[in-house]
Amino acid sequence: MPIKRYFSDECFQRIENDFGFLSGILKGFYGEIELSFRENYFNLYYRGDRVAKVKLKKDGHYDITIHKKFCSKSIEDDRRFSAIPAKEYKIFNVQSNLLRSFFQKRNLDGILANIKDENYSEELAFEQILITDNFDRKDIIVIDRQITDAKLDRKRMDILALKQVQENNYSFLVLEVKMGNNPELKANVAEQISSYMRHVQDNFPEYKYCYEKQYEQKKRLGLISTPQWQQIIIVPEVGGLVVVGVYSGVAREQISELKKAYPNLKVWQSQMLLPSE
Repeated sequence: MPIKRYFSDECFQRIENDFGFLSGILKGFYGEIELSFRENYFNLYYRGDRVAKVKLKKDGHYDITIHKKFCSKSIEDDRRFSAIPAKEYKIFNVQSNLLRSFFQKRNLDGILANIKDENYSEELAFEQILITDNFDRKDIIVIDRQITDAKLDRKRMDILALKQVQENNYSFLVLEVKMGNNPELKANVAEQISSYMRHVQDNFPEYKYCYEKQYEQKKRLGLISTPQWQQIIIVPEVGGLVVVGVYSGVAREQISELKKAYPNLKVWQSQMLLPSE
């Protein structure tokens, strides 16, 4: 399969048993920490930066990888957790019974504070805000971000969402996120998003299976509250949307040129303007 961003049944049973507490902690951050499934491991993200990578080990423990510049002092000072240095990262080998302590709010707050202090990609930060602001909706489900697979030739889709068609039937919606001053808005983005849409269409059976499975597993973990469906059906239709963070005249001019060149391209202008009075 070109894409497999879910857990095998055996691995998911472990995740369900050991991380039942995690959804409650993440809800306390109101969508600002986003959890993304990969093949038998998962990542936590904040403002486009990875908070932690969590990988299952055969001995029942977990390897939790955190960038050195983000790791919180409260974790480093906790004698229950010892780290193996690995270039720019620290890898903590954590027993299942200590996972709740490791991911307690104080530790996560420390990591998030360190991420805030670092320079970060404006576009990735905007992408995270977009995910957060659309958290827990029924009509649109942001199911994955930074998507790549064996056939994408090192390219990455920004965001893959599911758009409700009827009841528990959903279709794919590819989102390409750009800041308003990005020169790619003039033309490149149109071909970019079109190629991603074609890719999902050409590999629809694999994408359908992957994300129906991922939805079901996230639902069982309590990571998806709305909608209420325990399972969904993804129908063979793929849409696309360019989401632009508008904050300058440059952006508006580029969007105008883009719409003239590609009148059928859907563009959503996300802007946060102060009132005139």
